[in-house]
Order: sequence, then C-alpha cells, then structure tokens
Amino acid sequence: MFRYFGPPGTGKTTTLLNQVDKLLSEGMSPNDIGYFAFTRKAAHEARDRAVARFNLDPEKDLLYFRTLHSLAFQVLGMSGSEILGDKGIKSFSEEAGIDLTTNGSEHISDDGFMLMKSNNPVMRAFDLARNTLKGPSYAYNATDLPIPYYEFEHLYKEYECFKSLNGLKDFTDMMVELSEKPASIPLLKVVFLDEAQDLTPLQWKVAHHLSDRSDRMFVAGDDDQGIYRWAGADINHFVELPGGSEVLSQSYRIPHSIHKVADSVVQRIRSRQKKIWLPRHEEGSVERTYDASTVSFDNDEWLILAQANYMLDDLSERLTSSGHYFERKGSPSLKKTIRSAISSWNHLQQSPGHEISLKEAVNLYDHMSSGEGRLKRGAKKMLGGADEQDLFTMAVLRQHFGLETPDDTWDMALDRIGDEDRAYATALLNRGINIFEKPKIKLSTIHGAKGGEADNVLLFLDLSGKALKEMEKNPDDAHRVLYVGVTRAKQNLVLKMPEDSQRGWAI
Repeated sequence: MFRYFGPPGTGKTTTLLNQVDKLLSEGMSPNDIGYFAFTRKAAHEARDRAVARFNLDPEKDLLYFRTLHSLAFQVLGMSGSEILGDKGIKSFSEEAGIDLTTNGSEHISDDGFMLMKSNNPVMRAFDLARNTLKGPSYAYNATDLPIPYYEFEHLYKEYECFKSLNGLKDFTDMMVELSEKPASIPLLKVVFLDEAQDLTPLQWKVAHHLSDRSDRMFVAGDDDQGIYRWAGADINHFVELPGGSEVLSQSYRIPHSIHKVADSVVQRIRSRQKKIWLPRHEEGSVERTYDASTVSFDNDEWLILAQANYMLDDLSERLTSSGHYFERKGSPSLKKTIRSAISSWNHLQQSPGHEISLKEAVNLYDHMSSGEGRLKRGAKKMLGGADEQDLFTMAVLRQHFGLETPDDTWDMALDRIGDEDRAYATALLNRGINIFEKPKIKLSTIHGAKGGEADNVLLFLDLSGKALKEMEKNPDDAHRVLYVGVTRAKQNLVLKMPEDSQRGWAI
C-alpha cells in the first residue's frame, strides 16, 4: 500500500483523482479501477470527474466507484427490501418494550436504496460492538447508556435474532458479511481508498481484502482529522499501514493567520504522525467575539460550527428573526413545502402557460383553504382523480380542478401558511434572497461539517458537559475536533469565545 497524508486543503482527493486520470489516459479499463470513499459525496465526485473527462457511462464503466457499503450491497446481490429501516426498528422496539426508534435518523440514499444511521444511543452501541470487532461488553463500557449491562446484552441478542427471523440486514451487517466473504470482492488492478482515517476495524478488514485482490492500492487520509473514534474509527491502523508514504505539504485552502491557529491546536495532539504543511499565500483573518449576534452574515458564505447542535439554537432563532436564510441539519430554514407552494403560485400567476406537476399542484392546494373563495369544496379530491403524469396551468386548475382564488399575491392566496412562516418568507424575499437556491449560511456540528469548507467560519468554542468529560479521558480526540473546526475556513475565522472559560476550548 502507498499512503498519502493530507493535512487540510492539501488535495488528498485531487491527488487520488489525478492518479485515476493517469491510469485512464494510459488505457486502463475503468472497471479495473476501484475508487472507494467514506462518503457517498466523495465517491460520486470521483465518478463524475471520470465521466466528464473520458466520456464514460457511470452505470457500465464505473462499477467500482462507490462507498464500501455500496460495494457490499452490490456484490452481495442484496435488494432494498432486505435493508432494515424505520419500520423494522419500530417493530423491534415494540417487541423489545423499549424505544429504539431513530429519533431524527438520517436516511442516506446510496445507489437506489436507503440506508439508515440511527441517533439512538443503544442502536449506536450495537453498531460500535460490531464495527470495533470487540463485542457488546466493549461497546457498553465505551458509551454512556441509560440501561444496565444485562439489559443491553439481552437487547443486543434480541436485535440480532429479530433481523435473522425477518431476513433483514442493517448498515453494519452488510460490512460484516462482506468481510467474511472476501472471494465476493472483485479482482481489480488498482484500488484507491479516500478518507481512510475514518475507517473502523471492520471496514479495514474489507479494505485489506480489496488490497489482497488488487495489484496496487493507494490510501489517503489525515490522522489529525480523525474525529470518529466514538463510532469505532481506528486512526492508528491508517498510520501503521506498511508501505511507502508521502505528506502533501501545500494547503490550497488555509491562509497564514488561520494556519497559525491550526498549528497551535494540532501541536497539542500527542499521538500523531508528525508532518509539516504550508499555508497559501493570502493572510486571511482571525477574530474573536463573545457575542455571535455582532457578526454580520449579509451576502457572504458562512459555515457556523459548534461542538453540539443545541449550542446553535439561539443563533438559529436570531437568524430567523433578522430575515437570514440558512441551512441546519441538512434542511433550509424555510420548509421545502412552503418554498414549493410559493414557487408554484408565482410561476402560474406570472406566466399563464407555465405548467406544474400533480405533486406540485397537491402541495399548492395543501396551503390554501377550501370554501373561502380560494378553492371549491372538494377541489383536493378533484386532483386525486388526476394522472401522475398530468401537468397543470393556472387555466386548467381554474376550469377543471376547483381553483377560485383571484390573481392575488402568494401571501394572500396561500392563506394556510402560518403567520410566522409567512412573515419569515416575506422578509427573505423582501431582502432579495433567492429561497429556491441553496442557502449561503450553514449551521452544523463540527462532525457534520467534516470535509466541508467556507470562505467564512464562525466557530463556537463552548463545550458540553459530556465533551468536557471526554476531553479529560482523551484530550487528543478533543483537539482533533477543534482542529477540524478551525481548518474549515478559507478566508476568515471568527472564534466565538465560551461563556464560561472553564467549559470551552482554549485558543
């Protein structure tokens, strides 16, 4: 194996993709190349680049540009009906007599099927037991669960039994099965593995099978950015891999002033691969503030980061009240259904020939009252009789589907939008903000922003009580998280100082 150590912004992924380009230019068949990444986004970036440059068919020519989980799904011949989802978790919860539902679970679409990541601590411990290859007792001791061990062990066994009886597999089961069937892994000439510091021991088993079944393997990562130990990631495995290595030493993201802060943080990490990297030539800026409301977010790209989600609540409310458009937990601050209804109405009103889909028409009617001079009673039922392929103009809706509203503005026509949402949408539009584009402001946890970047970053230095305890046990991990937060900034970094200096990172 050959390793690339890539500090922030030094081009780990680009380095691997350049290697892919070279191989394809030399005539290697794309299906002799495997490119595997920790995230679907990174895997698809590699695939899309190869498609664009070499005019390839992503479905036929790039079979092995994907995540490891997607590879497992593919080569094991699984179907979507075999994947454990919310319904399965709910059913198991009912059988077990304990609430194990996902509580805001994140569904990840990966090549046509859905995978689930649970925010439930017990479910996460189930995953940890298998991902670390250390079993339930280790997972229980490594997590702060509200139940005694004997109950957790019983639930673990019952969970495995439930899946077996119902023919279901979860996110981690796919990796377990693939790790146990190395012969199912395709024979490849060259394999690339990105963000390797985030792999768990279970995933490393699969990675080694990939290496054994290929001629060459290139691995990229950065141990200083390994912030998923709590999920079972094994940083040391990446650092200790045999073979040659290279440190990518020039950052194309980090300017001088932010590099100084980042270097002061990374030097606190005691267990790390020593490496030197250089900032880009611009100076950039680092500021400190005790009040996040003093920061101006107008017309600029911002990434606002905190160690825990709840720390962003107050700022989220302030941004809403001041008419700023932002993204949080993967969703824009104005609901998609409201944005769609406003868009549909404006287009229908302003362009008489404009057509909307049945789904858009149903959503539009959901935001309008019946029997109020807006919709005839039974108008929604009329839409229920339409074909999914039908398209609707304003005239068609008026003539055949019960629309009565005069040519009002959206805020008059869509009377079922709540007062707060209406006022917020009006404020956004009055400020000239395009609510149909991706917001320029994003609020996120540091873990959620891994791999991201922005011109401007506001970083909260406050720590939760749980994080303080973790820092006492493993300060290296805490400083890695801080390092990742600092190094998301491309131009300007604003440090929001902790309200209590004893409960925050020191910079």
